[in-house]
Parts: sequence; C-alpha cells; structure tokens
Amino acid sequence: MIIWSRWGILAFLFIGLGVGLGFVIASIFGLAKQSGPIVPVFIGIGFLLSSVGLFFFNRYVVDRHLDKPRALTVTRPLAQPYTHPDGRVQTHEVVPAVDGQTGQPIVVKPRSTLFFVPMRFWPFVIGGLGVVLIVVNAVVLAIG
Repeated sequence: MIIWSRWGILAFLFIGLGVGLGFVIASIFGLAKQSGPIVPVFIGIGFLLSSVGLFFFNRYVVDRHLDKPRALTVTRPLAQPYTHPDGRVQTHEVVPAVDGQTGQPIVVKPRSTLFFVPMRFWPFVIGGLGVVLIVVNAVVLAIG
C-alpha cells in the first residue's frame, strides 16, 4: 500500500528534519544529554522551524515546478497507418485532449499527498504537532 503520491514523501523528510533540528538546538544549549521533558520542547521548536521550511518549499518548489498544471493528452487511431522511413508502422498518435463544448485544451494539475492529505496542509499539521509538544512539555516542566 502506497501512502503517498508524487512528492508527498517529502513531508516525512521535513518531519525528520524537525526532530534533527530539535536535537541540534538542544545540543547547542548543552541540554541534549539531560533526561526529562526539556528535549521534547526543543523538538517542538524544530517541528515549528521545519513546518515553516515545508510551507515555503511547497509553495515555491512543489506547486510552481513539480506539480505545475499540464495539458492532458489522449491517444487516437490514425485514419490510415503511416510507415516511417525506417520501417516502423504508426497506427496511433498522441494529441492534446480538448473539451467538446468549449474547444479549449483540458489542463490537469497533479497533487502530491501523504496519507491522502494534500501536501499544502502538512506544514500546519507539523507546526501543530510542534506547538503541542512545546505546550505539553513546558507545562510538565513548570509543574515538576
């Protein structure tokens, strides 16, 4: 079972980037070797940073270049087979699909998903997870 389509797997990469950023930030402050709820706070901060990165990556790379709209094509049979000079026989041709009512070419926009959720929503999911990690572990630190 494939759980992503097209470039949706990149959301996993940014989740891993968030965890890595959290450990890097914690080690910068010298807190990576401590046990307790302090490290998940930094992982939450890493998730927030990676969600910002995923937002801009999705907006400026995935939407503009990787998932840009393209013309739909169809294969139709030729009225008469065509024989090329090298001996190949061509019986079909690929042409742009056209809307029958308007005569305009049909354009499709591919969509990248992870767990059937479009890629454009994943920055908010990762950012929300980061906020939850920060709040819950900050409360645990404040109480105990």
